[in-house]
Amino acid sequence: MTATATDAVPGAAPATRRARIGWGDLAWLTWRQHRWAIVGLLVAVLLAVVAALGIAWHVDAAGRAGELFGRWRILGVAQVLLLAPMTIGLAVAVFWAAPLLSREYEQRTHLVVWSQDVTPARWLTGKVVLLGVPAVVLSVGLGLASIKLMNSVNAVSSRYLPFGPFEPPAFDVTPLMQAGYSAFGFALGLALSAVTRRTVLSMGLALGSFIAVRGLVMGLWRPYFQDPVRVVESYDAYQSSWDGPAPDSWTVNSGFADAAGNEIPFPGTCADIQDSAAYVKCMEDSDVRFFTDYHPAERFGAFQLYEFAIFAVLAAALFALAFARVSRTRRV
Repeated sequence: MTATATDAVPGAAPATRRARIGWGDLAWLTWRQHRWAIVGLLVAVLLAVVAALGIAWHVDAAGRAGELFGRWRILGVAQVLLLAPMTIGLAVAVFWAAPLLSREYEQRTHLVVWSQDVTPARWLTGKVVLLGVPAVVLSVGLGLASIKLMNSVNAVSSRYLPFGPFEPPAFDVTPLMQAGYSAFGFALGLALSAVTRRTVLSMGLALGSFIAVRGLVMGLWRPYFQDPVRVVESYDAYQSSWDGPAPDSWTVNSGFADAAGNEIPFPGTCADIQDSAAYVKCMEDSDVRFFTDYHPAERFGAFQLYEFAIFAVLAAALFALAFARVSRTRRV
């Protein structure tokens, strides 16, 4: 990465001038530093993809629900296998991104790397492109294989859907969500690495923060991306024929309601009645209804876009924070 240039002054000694570091140099450096992490994640993802596609092929070939609960308990294996895409974003945050900057600071190699040849921002851009983009691509590939597996299992299940579209892991393993989670995980680990400059601390914070954010969005925000549809039925109708919304919808709440459809507490006047018919009559006489709040299957695509947008915005903000912190670093 050096070039020799001779000064125009007669008799002057040859001067050595460093050439600009190119993307090939950054790629080679990134590979040398992170090759085991890259190879490890690549192998793990490929094994999971092969296993998911293999099970999907077996279920498609058999074409019957008995295969799900037979000797190999394919449904249980599929449920365990789908934990892989649920955790890949977390692995990227903790093991790829969190040590990325902090290790340079701890070993003080940034004093050499961020010399006059390459700016800190350009060095960090190379890391994001050469590590972050492959992580997202691997996540999307794993998501595609997971979708194929779930569709194959659902296709042979006539009584119920083992993987409802709104429920984990079905909602979380789609390629769009996998891209959002991995980008967010990489940005989160990178930002924490830039702020703390400590490898173990940034890894621990990335672990806790990723789980906390995912849990808050999934449990507290996702059910209310849109107002749920409320269905109110008489208690007798609910007992005799109401089976709830369609299997591919998402029930977020249910309970007792008055005639206007407003939620009410359990009617205590009927609590001590043992006979089923008398209990239903008491509920009818008290004008007690049963309500169900749910999201129809048609909202699945919109919910995916809402959640992806949330994690994309968070990732963009965290990338901006990391670049701002790195850009302030004094060059030598």
